[in-house]
Amino acid sequence: MEIPDLRGVTIVGIDDFKRDSHAAKYVIELDCRPEAAGRLFWLLNEPTNEQRLVDAEMNGMPALAGVARLLEDDPAIGEVLEADPASLRFRQAVGVAVKLKMAKLGWQTTGKKGAVRGARHFTKAERYAKERLDDDARRERALVVCRGFSAVDCDGSGVPRKAHRRSHTSSVRQGGATPRGASMPSRTRANKPTTHH
Repeated sequence: MEIPDLRGVTIVGIDDFKRDSHAAKYVIELDCRPEAAGRLFWLLNEPTNEQRLVDAEMNGMPALAGVARLLEDDPAIGEVLEADPASLRFRQAVGVAVKLKMAKLGWQTTGKKGAVRGARHFTKAERYAKERLDDDARRERALVVCRGFSAVDCDGSGVPRKAHRRSHTSSVRQGGATPRGASMPSRTRANKPTTHH
């Protein structure tokens, strides 16, 4: 098995399953089939397959459609998919793995299913939309970025405080922002331009 170049790739693995309350229900499926689980994670973490997931969604198909044939054609995974009693839970675990991967890539579930055309073992799969971050999610992501800085050095926006000060003062010099404490001239009726019709 060739080891993919994982620089810049978002990795998903068994630890992600264990941390997620829904995904944790499928850990036993993966533990009972370590070779198939290893191949599943390897295929999902392959840079070209990561792009296939996103491309499928961008082209109006479920993300799983981008890699379904690769998964089905893999000998270790295919063997599990062919085994009737084990197939359902393992297929569900594949869907959960794709969900975890897409979440790490900044996509969220829509609650809608889409057809996985051309696949032998997957008929429908979750659809995803590009994630819109609320304020809490932005702060959470910023904390991840700030890990290397102390709490004093990071203000929660993801940019170290010193970098903020530099960018703020440089934008003031360029006329882009007003220094803290200063106010912009207000427009009153007296200095408001008039338009004549």
